[in-house]
Amino acid sequence: MTDIISVTTEPRSHSQLLATIEVSGTHSQQVYNQVVNDLLRHTQVPGFRKGKAPRQLVLQQIGKERLHAVVMEKLIEDTVKTAVEKNNIPYLGNLEIEGSITELLDQFQPGENFSFSVTFDIEPEVTVTTYKGLTIEYTPVTYHPETVEKLLQRYQREHATLIPIEDRPAQWGDEVTLKLVTKDENGEVVKELSAEELSLPLDEEQSFLLKEIPAAIVGMSVGEAKTVTVSVPQEGEEGKAQPPKQLSAEIELLEIKVPELPPLDDAFAAEHSEFSTIAELRAHLEQNHRERAENQDKKAKEAALIATLIAQNPVELPITLIRKEAEVKVRTTLMQVQSQGVDLNKIMTEELYEKMRQEAEPGAAREVHSRLLLKAIARQEGIEPSPEAVEERLNHYKEALGNQPVKDPERLRELAYDEVQQEQALNWLLEQNTFQPTKSDTATQAPEDTPAEAQAEAEAPSKAQKPSPKKASSPPSQE
Repeated sequence: MTDIISVTTEPRSHSQLLATIEVSGTHSQQVYNQVVNDLLRHTQVPGFRKGKAPRQLVLQQIGKERLHAVVMEKLIEDTVKTAVEKNNIPYLGNLEIEGSITELLDQFQPGENFSFSVTFDIEPEVTVTTYKGLTIEYTPVTYHPETVEKLLQRYQREHATLIPIEDRPAQWGDEVTLKLVTKDENGEVVKELSAEELSLPLDEEQSFLLKEIPAAIVGMSVGEAKTVTVSVPQEGEEGKAQPPKQLSAEIELLEIKVPELPPLDDAFAAEHSEFSTIAELRAHLEQNHRERAENQDKKAKEAALIATLIAQNPVELPITLIRKEAEVKVRTTLMQVQSQGVDLNKIMTEELYEKMRQEAEPGAAREVHSRLLLKAIARQEGIEPSPEAVEERLNHYKEALGNQPVKDPERLRELAYDEVQQEQALNWLLEQNTFQPTKSDTATQAPEDTPAEAQAEAEAPSKAQKPSPKKASSPPSQE
């Protein structure tokens, strides 16, 4: 047991604690003897078997300064650990010695009392004072019936028969094939933005990198050529926005096709979905989009609520928690990249990893701040998840982990508990506060499906499935 004579602490900014600790000479001598004995057993001296060299020869080879440095490091680590446990200090990490190491080494003598000062991060004490009865502005997300009609029309177009024509210029709604040569300011061809044959639907709402191209093609005839100026977005250093890059695009219209649309009737629904009538398909899509709008509206409220809580309840965040959260974000990103078949060994460097971690820190700080506030509010309001809810979340984690072993089951259970508790606190807060549309904004419309999503929805089961219980999309890091 570490023989600690005294421990004094002083709060520092950013949830750090300065601890000044004095240990007895008896204990400093014990640690010195322990380190020396370990070195005697493991140090290899030429001419002697390991562990059999004379003590004085081993100590001479190691050197007094190096030996004292090793002893002092172990003494400090062991003493801080014991002091933290005895005094119930919520230690997080980021341990640093105060002052000059050289001066501290000069003061250290085995067998004599030893005093040192260290700083480290501790869990912040969070008391939230402003969190209910608030009026919070946000940008609502609402359902618009035309969303489903646009989705059906788009899906209808995907199953259209394309008929080539040459007796009129291109117009909106056509499908065209063109030759595209894009050049920079020096007249050099930009290969990534050029194509010998490029198929393009002339849809005013269709996203296209060179957004000037579709409008330029409208009115052109087959065989006609035209050169237009196009803008390409670009990023500067560290993701800073830069003015768009101006390029020239040479267009030659090769072919015009008119889509012959199949009727949106029961036959269409039966052929391209699991529904027998177009009314059933439309009703299913309407329900999905209403639910999507409701979910996105709730997320918009949650984001506005969290932003308000963070603004009105500042917390000095320990760097240990921010870095840990940033590293989780980076590892999650890298796992997603790796799952796409990318060999991280070929692209990842220490410099790139560190840059990614630094870029993730602002978002990580918001996550940590939000989590601390929700946990404090749950504690203050007595919000406790039921054992059944925690067990259900644990089962979701285990399903996501598959055959991967659980390193620390108790830690995983704690994470499940915290996550469910924070979700329940967030839902409680939504009921305790008032939300109103931002004065300068109008309600936004829930985004339409991508073609793949449209197909997935059209091929959905014949009956709308019951919403599944909320669950985590992936298990939390077990580290």
